[in-house]
Amino acid sequence: MAGPTRVDLSEMGRWGKQVRVAHGDQYEEVWVQTVGDRTEAIEHGHEAMQRKLLEFREGDERDRALREALGLAPVEDLVSLVVEGERAKMESSLRREMPDPVTPRQDMASGETGGQFLARLNEHHARCQELRRARGQRLDELLEARREELLGRPKEELVELARPRRIDIECWNAFARTCDDWVLLRAVRRAEDHSQAYFDDIGQVQGLHPGVKEQLRRAYREVDPPEDEALPKS
Repeated sequence: MAGPTRVDLSEMGRWGKQVRVAHGDQYEEVWVQTVGDRTEAIEHGHEAMQRKLLEFREGDERDRALREALGLAPVEDLVSLVVEGERAKMESSLRREMPDPVTPRQDMASGETGGQFLARLNEHHARCQELRRARGQRLDELLEARREELLGRPKEELVELARPRRIDIECWNAFARTCDDWVLLRAVRRAEDHSQAYFDDIGQVQGLHPGVKEQLRRAYREVDPPEDEALPKS
């Protein structure tokens, strides 16, 4: 069995794979590798988010168009936007009202054995699962009650309530798209020479056909799939 391989620190934690990107009867071979530090991508993502937010300043053309679009939307869609926008706040409130118990530690001083501690730990996990189910059930009840309440509101009021959520979605989509582009700029390399970036600048990435870009996105996630994805979801 081969032992550890000595590598330069700048290459440690970096890996990738050969990828064939195809569109129609055309294809290209590239190397897609991990991007260790995504600070650059995140910073550009936040800048894109701020620019998108400025597009919806009250009274501006984009904001008026948004209000008109929301005004034409079905009431049920507006209610769904409002409810989804309030979900995170409700979840946070429920976690405070119904917190998980403190994770137990083995009481060595009292002579607790490993088996006794394991039994207590299993009880703790079971209790946490019960609380998660209870919070989920309570959340569903609160969301449904809020939905019923909103269905009785005037549409003009629903438009105002839905507007921040719609803007939030637009801003996060801008953040995700921009992060994607900057990660791909650094991750996609020449197949014949992995030290050479495939793209010269961010404009080339932004100009890719959507189908081509999506293949590169999937390839990157296969190479580097952390718990919360390397490329933010749109």
